[in-house]
Amino acid sequence: MKKIVFLPIRMQKTPAQVYAVDDNKSIEYEEKVTFPMNGVLAKTLQKDDDVKIIKIITQGKMEHVLRENAEILEKELNELNKGIGAKISYEEIVTPFEETSQTIEKRFRQFLDVLEDGCEIMYDMTFGPKTLTPVLFYVLEFAERFFNADIKGIYYTKIEFDGNIPIDGTGKIFDMTSLFYLNSLTSVMEAPDSKTALARLDKFFAM
Repeated sequence: MKKIVFLPIRMQKTPAQVYAVDDNKSIEYEEKVTFPMNGVLAKTLQKDDDVKIIKIITQGKMEHVLRENAEILEKELNELNKGIGAKISYEEIVTPFEETSQTIEKRFRQFLDVLEDGCEIMYDMTFGPKTLTPVLFYVLEFAERFFNADIKGIYYTKIEFDGNIPIDGTGKIFDMTSLFYLNSLTSVMEAPDSKTALARLDKFFAM
């Protein structure tokens, strides 16, 4: 089964650190990494897993920095993979920093073009244009419905800064996968009125 990872490349350069996870310890990697998603992959990948990393690069004045970071990310993941043995390939999706309807539609189709039937999908939603996250949520929903895809994880990362300097030990990864399934729930949920709908939603949160 192909594993597809949507990974917007960040502009910032931050030192390696351990990224704590409060709500899903199964993805918490105990060693320092420069890119938190590499830690998640180092923790979850297994030998012979077939993985396709989709590096999402936004065009603009700082594109050269994103490309430098993309190279560092790839080198770090390849080094981590020496102890795992997964089969990792890399592709780029380059998108202009112009949030027009035409750009968003093109971006949507670009993401659909890398999907494969029966794939597992992970997504790091930390970086990229603000419109990227809703577009990728639409892609994930499309993938689940029409590609029989399994949405394995959606993650968000934070680091605290002192001015422009990242503070060591403050890195955290948040598992946001429930957001996707919450959207799926509200899309199919039926209720005669708002009171009933809210009660059913409360039952979902209590599970």
